Amino acid sequence: MKVLISKKTGKYYYYNGSEDYHCKEGLIKKEELESGRSTVISNTEREFYIFEANLYDRSRKITRGPQLITEKDLGYIVARSRMNKDSIVVEAGAGSGAATAFFASIAKEVHSYEIREDHAKIVEKNLNLLNLNNVKLTVGDLLEEIKNEKEIDLLFLDMPDPQEVLNSDLSGVKSGAYIVCYVPSISQIQEITKVAGEKEDLYFEEISEVILRHWRVWERVSRPEHRKEIDHTAFLVFIRKI
Repeated sequence: MKVLISKKTGKYYYYNGSEDYHCKEGLIKKEELESGRSTVISNTEREFYIFEANLYDRSRKITRGPQLITEKDLGYIVARSRMNKDSIVVEAGAGSGAATAFFASIAKEVHSYEIREDHAKIVEKNLNLLNLNNVKLTVGDLLEEIKNEKEIDLLFLDMPDPQEVLNSDLSGVKSGAYIVCYVPSISQIQEITKVAGEKEDLYFEEISEVILRHWRVWERVSRPEHRKEIDHTAFLVFIRKI
């Protein structure tokens, strides 16, 4: 896959074929696309930067089913938990696989549980698109399987009632490792903190909300962009396994 960025509009286009490429800004000949140059020109004289797509570029083309977890939240989870190339991550609620893929691009292994088969098919399709083969995807309920998971470095819960998993057998989570709950409402936080406060093997550490603001700069004008990323997406609840 190649990425094309219009010099005039800044719009991104993605080319993943072997023929001429058509977009709103014109037609780009196959010979141009495969020339090896850093810029190409369409038949309408529009100029584009061109380069090979990286993992971030390819992730923007994944199939969307359930709502995706945003990069601003995923980045903080990784930074806060210090997940790394040796980590074993277990997640519940794969959704469309955005978090699954993000974790898999960093961690040693990801064990993902999704109760809906139609969602799991979307996740599998997206993992194949991104060439990620270190994910074990299970159609089922983590609550029933958590007792069989071992050496967990990060337990990520994106589900309506994460407190049910918190109340289960968590002996497979390493001492000092993080359990992160991704929830949109205060009422869910109240249930989570109640359970965490009652269990002797859990230490409630932090509730966070990540805000992202983009800026637009041109000539002598600078101002924030009006984009939905600054809105509330979810609360991140960090719990430490004792």
